[in-house]
Amino acid sequence: MMQNTQDLSTDILENLLTEHHDFKVDVYESSAAYQVMAELPGYSKEDIDIQFDEKTLTISVTNTSTTTQNQDNYLIKERNFNNQSRQFIFKNVDEPNIKAMLNDGILNVTLPINHTKKQINID
Repeated sequence: MMQNTQDLSTDILENLLTEHHDFKVDVYESSAAYQVMAELPGYSKEDIDIQFDEKTLTISVTNTSTTTQNQDNYLIKERNFNNQSRQFIFKNVDEPNIKAMLNDGILNVTLPINHTKKQINID
């Protein structure tokens, strides 16, 4: 698919200046579990909400600026109130054993894989 490059510099600039920046994640699978590692520097565990519903893991973060200075004094203001959220779909998760840990700005969510198969008997 070809993209119109006529406004490429404008598109790049607008993308860089928007307030919405998704946090970066690594997702990988081992034989025992799925691992989601998210970069969340500056967030405390109270700022992070993790939900697992209908095979979907949702990680949401909220950051509120504590600065009370007049905005007219700012040359650049990137640290402000924002909400970010990422969603991932996983199959066969052992939901009661999902664990999450925040260490040095890295959130690590472990979703154990449920390896039990349901045997269906023929009547």
